[in-house]
Amino acid sequence: MSPEQTEGEGQLEELRTSLRHALPPGVSASIRLSSGRTVYVTVGDISRTGACVVRRGDLEVVENEEVLLDVSDYEQHQNVSLSARVQWVSTRSYNTLVGLVFTEGPLLPGTMLDQYLDRTLMPRGSGDS
Repeated sequence: MSPEQTEGEGQLEELRTSLRHALPPGVSASIRLSSGRTVYVTVGDISRTGACVVRRGDLEVVENEEVLLDVSDYEQHQNVSLSARVQWVSTRSYNTLVGLVFTEGPLLPGTMLDQYLDRTLMPRGSGDS
């Protein structure tokens, strides 16, 4: 691992205490900043305790800022809004990565996100049939 990776990506990975999952391309997301501005983002990964979101270009957000993460699956006509706090902010190339921790505690079963978070619990091959 190069020193650059150790300082940036390695430290971010070490902060994660929950198994992360990717969301399918059809799931969209936005965050509502404390200023009231809503910004569309891509969910890089998500767990029951937090998420990493990616914004192409700049995103004016700071550590400890309270935000609202809205995740929508238009095909299934479902959405969920999650209160979160900015844990870290990192800029890579033309992207801004933001680590979020959910402020109301870990997500309990019962949201549209269960289908993505519980995939590792399914036997192999059962998720694609």
